[in-house]
Amino acid sequence: MEEGYGSHLIKKPELVAEMVSSAKRRITDPDFTISTKIRLLDDLRETVDLCRQIEAAGADFITVHGRTPKQRSEPVDLEAIKIIKESLNIPVIANGDIYTIDDAERVGEITKVDGVMSARGMLENPAMFFGYAKTPRECVKRYIEIAQLKEPRFMTFHHHLVFMLEKSLPKPKRKVFNNLRNKEAVLEFLSEHYFAQDELPRSEGPCS
Repeated sequence: MEEGYGSHLIKKPELVAEMVSSAKRRITDPDFTISTKIRLLDDLRETVDLCRQIEAAGADFITVHGRTPKQRSEPVDLEAIKIIKESLNIPVIANGDIYTIDDAERVGEITKVDGVMSARGMLENPAMFFGYAKTPRECVKRYIEIAQLKEPRFMTFHHHLVFMLEKSLPKPKRKVFNNLRNKEAVLEFLSEHYFAQDELPRSEGPCS
């Protein structure tokens, strides 16, 4: 917001529309989609107008997070998303407070959107859309295997595991895990407190 990009741009609909149309002109691949993700303006009519300008500029779909830029934990405004959906001809994707498959189905039913997007919910449980209530052990194991091949920075490696294990570790162990500072400590902790013996894959490659 301070730098003038991200959700700050919803106050500049003409600029956003020009960005969309410029990208559309430059990309000739018909299978390449151009989309935007927005938050709500305080005035819903202005939000609808913004979305219509984005649609007219050539966007293939719009994702709407049902809060204003200043809102954080307030309930998502599903009625606003529904009105936006009814006002456009291109697909609309709903976003906000989708943590389970039931949440996804409920939001879809209320708003009649074309799809839903989950952010934090998918970080906490990448298997959410398969119906799992929390990240399955096999998913954590697979993530570690991928990380050992791709060798992301430790901060990234650890950050995703913190999210994925939030519902699987009791609070005292979670507090310890969240404060670990290197890959070796993370793997040792998981071997002792999460995985069965010899279940965790090992690698000599760094993750820092």
